[in-house]
Amino acid sequence: MKTVTLERLQPPAHPGRPWRVELEDGEVLQVPEGTVADHALYQGMELEEAGLEELRRAADAAALRGKAASLLTGRMLSAAALREKLCAKGASPEQAEEVSQWAEEIGLLNDAAYAHSLVAHYEARGYGIYKIKDELYRRRIPREYWEEALAQMGEPDEAIDRFLSARVTDPEDRKQVKKASDALVRRGFSWSQVSEGIARLRSDYEWRD
Repeated sequence: MKTVTLERLQPPAHPGRPWRVELEDGEVLQVPEGTVADHALYQGMELEEAGLEELRRAADAAALRGKAASLLTGRMLSAAALREKLCAKGASPEQAEEVSQWAEEIGLLNDAAYAHSLVAHYEARGYGIYKIKDELYRRRIPREYWEEALAQMGEPDEAIDRFLSARVTDPEDRKQVKKASDALVRRGFSWSQVSEGIARLRSDYEWRD
């Protein structure tokens, strides 16, 4: 049976990083510390093909986990979006699924928390529920997390009133009102919500007069 000699085994410069495994044929693998311990690797060790394949799979998994950690550092992604990005970087669907599960287990990935964060972010920016639903869909957050996240939203009146007061100086100017109304609908508010906001604006305008 053909074997390959492990020419050099080098520990990482920083704890927790992969070990460098150099083989006699020039192949270099970056292998997790746990794999080094599990296989009791040592310099000069003769590796059979089955053992070598296990090391290669472990090295591939470690590389993908590193890519996942890099993608999730400083930003949030849904599990589906992460899998898509990993596949684009060469991972198989099975590998991408395994890495996304690992990311969830260590707390790097949380679709429910991401849904809540997105809703809070876009509501704070003055967007309505329909725009926010579009964002949840676009970012590929499972629908099972939508309802609870959207339930945290307050009434839209304040956001609509603030927007209209900044954009409409004369509630009787139809062009101004239409332009502001169209903009609010694009921001995710329904026509009925916008109409009620226009009515409040006109009422307040008449009261001030």
